[in-house]
Amino acid sequence: MLIPERKNVRRFVLAAAAAGTLLVSAAYAAEATLMRAQLTRDEPGESPGLFLAASYEFDLPQPLREALQRGIALYFRHDFQLRQERWYWLDRTLEERHFFVRLSYDPLTQRYRVSYGGLSQNFDTYEQALPLVKNIRRWRVGPSDIIRDPNDYTAEVRFSLDTSKLPKPMQVTTAGADEWTLTSEWTPIEIPPEVAETE
Repeated sequence: MLIPERKNVRRFVLAAAAAGTLLVSAAYAAEATLMRAQLTRDEPGESPGLFLAASYEFDLPQPLREALQRGIALYFRHDFQLRQERWYWLDRTLEERHFFVRLSYDPLTQRYRVSYGGLSQNFDTYEQALPLVKNIRRWRVGPSDIIRDPNDYTAEVRFSLDTSKLPKPMQVTTAGADEWTLTSEWTPIEIPPEVAETE
């Protein structure tokens, strides 16, 4: 037997699927803007590696806010790519990493939860929870010795809403819908000389 909160979620998903559309709002694709990104080496006490910190800014479209309030969890994805440039052939992809952040709301407790990497934190308000979605810190994206000469490599980052993790009926109704699109472009970031392996 479904508890009342789960019934409400189920009704919302099925109603969206039956109607072939979601909530009425202005249709637009939301953009996530990269505000800052930095590659660093491991710090004392950390496992050796190449680490990324990145911050994005965006406004969550109203249909996503309303789905969240009904108990639909939203999944966000940080992407990182490192490629080695080769003048004699196609560039070679050395690292391709993905990091997922789950944002959910419990109508029973009226609290928000952000989950990532097996960890979870609860918040009283949406405004308190969202910075953990927008910002990532000390994400290990490769081994410490992967970069030799920074001029020979290209690093790029991207952020997006992962609609493939929505409930199946909702995936059908939101496919291609601008108001359910939140993403950034692939953006090149600086590779500072201090992250290069010198030995």
